[in-house]
Amino acid sequence: MTTPILPNRDVPLFHLSHNDLDGYGAQYMTRAAGFRAHYYNADYRDVPATLERIFEDMARLGEPSQLLITDLNLTVEQSDMVDRRIQGMGGSGTADTSSKPARNGLLSADLAAQLKQSISAEGPKSEVMLLDHHATGEDAAEKHAWYHLDTSRCASRLAFEAIAPYLDEQARALYAARADFIDVGDRWLKQDARFHRSIFLIGLMMEDDQLAPPLNALKREYRFHLMESFFRRMEEGASLEELERAVYDFRKDFLKGRVDDGVYLDRETPLKDKFHKLSAIALPEGSIPMLRIDGYRAGIFFNWPHDVFRGVVMELMENQGKMDMAIRVGGNGRMSLRSNNGVDVGIISGRYFEGGGHPGAAGGVLKDNRLKDVNHALRSISQTVLDRKGQIERL
Repeated sequence: MTTPILPNRDVPLFHLSHNDLDGYGAQYMTRAAGFRAHYYNADYRDVPATLERIFEDMARLGEPSQLLITDLNLTVEQSDMVDRRIQGMGGSGTADTSSKPARNGLLSADLAAQLKQSISAEGPKSEVMLLDHHATGEDAAEKHAWYHLDTSRCASRLAFEAIAPYLDEQARALYAARADFIDVGDRWLKQDARFHRSIFLIGLMMEDDQLAPPLNALKREYRFHLMESFFRRMEEGASLEELERAVYDFRKDFLKGRVDDGVYLDRETPLKDKFHKLSAIALPEGSIPMLRIDGYRAGIFFNWPHDVFRGVVMELMENQGKMDMAIRVGGNGRMSLRSNNGVDVGIISGRYFEGGGHPGAAGGVLKDNRLKDVNHALRSISQTVLDRKGQIERL
């Protein structure tokens, strides 16, 4: 079956994809075609919650839109739910149990005709399309016509085919080659000469970006930047060793214009600390939940990477004065506390969290060691302080 074309570039596109190279690669393709896109990324365990957020965002927008899901296979139950929600928006999700014809190659001769037919159809409605290559989605694909399963190529290639008619001839050739490159690593084509380069890019995309967890859009832009930088250098003829050496420059270039020149050019500040400064600048107001514990403002950081927590809270506390202390709490209930001058977190941790340490840095633990999310953590911290006769309020 020929990969279907995304029917309308002028209709808002809500694009959900996996959080690996192929997932970001699929979004890289719709981005290249200039869609009015709202991007979301999720691991499999986060798919239900992310879909719910997308449907809320689509409803809030209040106009016909398109939902595109790539590099994620849905269960039958999940695909049924998506179909119902799209139909509830006046969309075109319908079940289809008919057999599907054999698939053609990367680009077929009738793509332009398909595009013209899609665009000339009656006015746009809320629609859904899923492009995936995982065979585990076969049952859902057999049930729903919008679920396009093709195990012979990765999601980036499928997404490229879906947007190819929107690109000029030069861009089409460029992004076809880039999608094919991603395919080599994602489908583990070890005999291909590009395999080790593709695997290197997969690893690069999975490395810690040193950006704060709430900054999803910035994290995505960072990965788009890495992909673009990598591809350009490779297309200039760089060897894999040269590409590896260039990664520092790729990362530093992302900071240009996003942090002050003094920070960007400072040779005595490690690159990761510059990313932490960028995070502190970019965090929207209210994105860090705040409690007041015994009169002190405490920022709560749920499941943040330790190094990012350390770097960002230093900026937030010492340079921006936005909190008196910071508490990192993991899903297992273990806590790290940091404070600004005048607040002794060693005493606070000993009093409430069965821990202790230094005035500026301490550890602790909550009795609840199966925290599901930040709201669960906030409730557990609040109850712990109240149980020990402390003062606490949500800011």
